[in-house]
Amino acid sequence: MKVTIVGMWSSFPKNNEPSSGYLVQKDEATVLIDAGSGVAAHVQDYISIHDLHHLILTHYHHDHAGDLEAFMQARRLARRFKHRKRHLNLYGPGTGDPVRLMRRARHSKFHPIKPDSKFQIGPLKFEFHRNAHPVETYAVKVTDDTGAVFVYTSDSSYNAGLVRFAFGADLLFTDCSYYEGFDARSDGHMNAAEAGRLAEKSDAALTVLTNLPHRGALEALLDSAVQQGGKDIRLAEAGMVFNI
Repeated sequence: MKVTIVGMWSSFPKNNEPSSGYLVQKDEATVLIDAGSGVAAHVQDYISIHDLHHLILTHYHHDHAGDLEAFMQARRLARRFKHRKRHLNLYGPGTGDPVRLMRRARHSKFHPIKPDSKFQIGPLKFEFHRNAHPVETYAVKVTDDTGAVFVYTSDSSYNAGLVRFAFGADLLFTDCSYYEGFDARSDGHMNAAEAGRLAEKSDAALTVLTNLPHRGALEALLDSAVQQGGKDIRLAEAGMVFNI
């Protein structure tokens, strides 16, 4: 399984770097998880926008779903001009303003996500965990046909359920929106110490801190997380590729 960081900034994109978007690939299966601001442009550094047939949205905040309509419009035009025959599969929570748009869209098909949702795309199995966040939000677990596991928390405060969901992951991408000492829980996020605790408690082989803030020295996030005792913790960067 190959995982590429298209973008990873919290709240809004940085110059030439998008907010959240993660490309997961195995054999002929290609799935984009989250489509934050700027992702539609930058995902095309790795794949044609017309070759993407599966888009999972963990929730509908702008930094995770702001480019949804760009992907829908690309598929509508591709179908109209006969560049592609397949519709675009959209997966996301069943509540939120974009749901009506996705349900009514031509050339796209909406699949609602629930806490017990499981589905297969080629060799990739997808499972979901309801997060502690102000809107309906899901963490995603992807398991390939060799048993390799990738977990993406999306936005969530730290909790034992998330630890269980991520336990034993080969690759964990965790929310790290705040520096140590800040009250991230009230906003439904994790600070750096909590992200490091998740890495340690879940026994993840490799943890990547993502959904990063624009302010401050990012190395301080890493220092705080590493002090919690996780095996291997790194800061996310746009364009990073992981093979597990």
